[in-house]
Amino acid sequence: MSEPKENSNNIHLPATTDDDSSAAAKEKSSKRQKTSSSTLPTVLTFSTAHDRFARLQLLSSHTLYNLISALCRHTPVGYEGSEGPDDHLWYVTTEDGTKYESSEFECESELRANRTKLDSLGLAAGDTLRLNYDYGTTSHYTLKLLEQRPLMMAEEDPDVFPRNNVDSGIMPPAYSKYAPTAINGNEVLNLNTTFAHLQRWMFHSSEAGPVNVNLFQAGKKKNYGFMNNDCRGVLGMMYLPVKADDLANYLMYFNEGAKVKPKGVETDGYPHYNWHSVVIVPTSKRTNALDKKYCDRTQRGFCDAVVCGDMDQSNNLNAYFPKIAALAGYRKDRQVPKGWITLTKRGNTFNMVICSGNCETKKSNAPKGTAYDGRDQHTPVEEPLIQVSSVEITGLNDLFCVVEGLLMTL
Repeated sequence: MSEPKENSNNIHLPATTDDDSSAAAKEKSSKRQKTSSSTLPTVLTFSTAHDRFARLQLLSSHTLYNLISALCRHTPVGYEGSEGPDDHLWYVTTEDGTKYESSEFECESELRANRTKLDSLGLAAGDTLRLNYDYGTTSHYTLKLLEQRPLMMAEEDPDVFPRNNVDSGIMPPAYSKYAPTAINGNEVLNLNTTFAHLQRWMFHSSEAGPVNVNLFQAGKKKNYGFMNNDCRGVLGMMYLPVKADDLANYLMYFNEGAKVKPKGVETDGYPHYNWHSVVIVPTSKRTNALDKKYCDRTQRGFCDAVVCGDMDQSNNLNAYFPKIAALAGYRKDRQVPKGWITLTKRGNTFNMVICSGNCETKKSNAPKGTAYDGRDQHTPVEEPLIQVSSVEITGLNDLFCVVEGLLMTL
């Protein structure tokens, strides 16, 4: 037995054994673990319909405002896909119809999103939330709760949440990047240099923001390609409403469209408008209906219609990229159905989806007879054939080699 101990206030403490001290320490540790476990927050993982790779993870102690902030930060929301939670009024609707509104101004509901914690909503896996963003020109976004799980304290720092734990979307096991070879002694074109204006528009635009590229026909719609970028605060859009005869002409049409600059950029050093429409009308496909819809109402540098000729047929890209040609509908392939490619770029991250089948139809109040006619028409109804995230793509040539390699895995 050890001698009695005296504390600083001259109060005699009972003697204890080493075994007693060890037992007390274990009991204290056990109580701490039970308390920690019982107070651990839950991790909620959400997906969103407009970005297939996003996996937004928040803690149950976060609010609906935190969720929408994460949505705006990690996925394209609002005008040009670059607006935030404080740029417009919005509200979130739960499955039972309850609305939770942004800011302190009561317009649609007395319930405030910034004072509503996620754990108070009683969400279960599979439940959806619907965001109505911007009461002026409303956009709709759907979030789905995929799972709930306890926070793993030993492995996860609570301070890293909210975060986007991007779905891996890894390359198929059989994937190998395609490398085209010479055919009959003819070397394949270098797409980066042959279509240099398109290469710059897609990959190297000065001060470029998010880029979204949709190649080939969207389902059965009269939409054979739409792409947009955000450069110097201008939403640049290119739209092809007719089918090209082959891959070389297809790329050449968009290359011609990429040459056109927004009004003011070259003369005054700044754009005069915050969006720029370019509709491409090949001479060989030109009709009175296309002229009336797109060519007769042009405004240079704002609403442009690019009338262009065809490319020398000696450049047969269909033969060098046969799988892509099949996807575009220029040749038949038993493994590759007709479909389209969607490539998105945010920062230095590229995500890609290869689709086939039908597309969603979305109503729009955007100006008719402009490139807006081709926007938001490549969202697939069926599951994609292939989807990969965080893929390395250095340019147009690299894009075609990656896609050809992916299609060879089907």
